[in-house]
Amino acid sequence: MDRFVLQGPVGPEIIIEGKSYLFFGGTDYLGMAGRPELARGAEKAVARYGISSSSSRISVGTTELHLELEKVISRFAGTEDAVVMATGYMGMDALLSAVLEKDDMILIQHNAHSSIREAVAVRTPSCLEFKIDDLGTLEEALRKISGEAGRIIVVAEGVSPLFGTVFPLPEVLKILMERNSLVLLDDAHAFGVLGEHGRGTAEFHGCSQTNTHFCATLSKAFGAFGGCVPGSLRLTEALRNRSLAYQGATPPPAPVVGAALASFEYFAENQELLQKLHENAGLLKQGLTRLGLPAENPSVPVAPLCLGSTEKMQNLCERLLEQGILTPFSTYPGSPEGGMIRLAVSAVHTSEQIGFLLECMEKFI
Repeated sequence: MDRFVLQGPVGPEIIIEGKSYLFFGGTDYLGMAGRPELARGAEKAVARYGISSSSSRISVGTTELHLELEKVISRFAGTEDAVVMATGYMGMDALLSAVLEKDDMILIQHNAHSSIREAVAVRTPSCLEFKIDDLGTLEEALRKISGEAGRIIVVAEGVSPLFGTVFPLPEVLKILMERNSLVLLDDAHAFGVLGEHGRGTAEFHGCSQTNTHFCATLSKAFGAFGGCVPGSLRLTEALRNRSLAYQGATPPPAPVVGAALASFEYFAENQELLQKLHENAGLLKQGLTRLGLPAENPSVPVAPLCLGSTEKMQNLCERLLEQGILTPFSTYPGSPEGGMIRLAVSAVHTSEQIGFLLECMEKFI
């Protein structure tokens, strides 16, 4: 049985077993998930369209809402078009379906998210791995590939969901410069988070989208649900024609599409949310550094804590819980052996709340 069962919306404070806790976990980076504007967007959509369109996109499953959301996402991402899908988990599968050709060779980030690994596994019995903290492994992998192979397809996470590590896109593109190549990023934890406008990893690094495609999710920073692939008309047409994940799944139901539309509208009218998110991320990382804890990537609102033993980390979580702070202990796939504490802040945490977390941590670590 799950230990923590929510009794209300996700936010900087959550209710479990009738008690309110400060929450420093999850992925509600912009503080959208519990906003009343999203609830009203969902109510308006369900009143007109019901719940499910009960069919796939290539049949009669597309509503006006899906088309509107695709236009909104493409405008936000600065692309020609976008495709909305049932879940963000499908994103890399859909991208690979759209771009992969017979002789292409896939290079996958070591310890990539399961959605990436599964998407690759169904397409090739063997691929080469590389580590983003040691790009010599990428160069070594490239040396193993025959010159007769097709394109090099690099697949990776834009931002690590556990460690908050940002994919070193400029360095990777430089290494790939002499090769016929393409980089595919799962930007689930970068979309709405990184970059001047929140467009993700490429914008964060100041890189153009040439030779780089990405997928994202609406269930994290934007507080709704569903997956999306922004891109060129050529890419989205190929995806719609070739992706079984797109063709075979019922699209997101009307209420969550209505909520997503409301989320983008609210974000457009409250641009300060992104600045506040970055400020809060920096505040958390600065505080952890003062405590002698590693805290890299100050723009990323995720901070991993690996304190040496499972017992020590679980004890810290219990002590914080006694103070009314929930920082879940995680054994999520990809976690270090023995687990970890994954801290996360949102744009709507106050400096006082972050300060209280750090004050309590200093007492108990």
